[in-house]
Amino acid sequence: MKYTPKMRVMMAVIVLAIVGMAVPVMANGNSSVTPPQIITLAPISLSAEMREKYSEQTVLVKVKATVSELGIIDGDIKIITSSGDEAFDQAVTDSLKKSVFRPAFNSDNKAVACSIIFPLQVKVEKYLPEEKVSNEAGQATEQPTDKQ
Repeated sequence: MKYTPKMRVMMAVIVLAIVGMAVPVMANGNSSVTPPQIITLAPISLSAEMREKYSEQTVLVKVKATVSELGIIDGDIKIITSSGDEAFDQAVTDSLKKSVFRPAFNSDNKAVACSIIFPLQVKVEKYLPEEKVSNEAGQATEQPTDKQ
């Protein structure tokens, strides 16, 4: 998929990787449930200041959430292991709320809601400040520093 320079800037140049497997948390101990899986992970939106602060770092955030029968996060997301930065944790939870999942399935192959723990490692790429250039009208515009 090709991204325009504007889209690359909006995506905050963040890569989110799932570490290990998501762990289903089932109250009844029923192991015949197939856990939910991430289909589409929404980009994490970090401010320029946060991208600079965490540039070239990998940050661990472990969260517990319930994936509904429809494959979306149902309810609140609980931070199990914090990054130590409330704004960073919020960016991760916002991303998960916008993401799409394959729901859990029971032994009858019926979609069911399931609480799950996601151990996430967020790898923040090297921060490169955006350059400001003047357009023909003399107005400053932001230009991404990477070239295609």
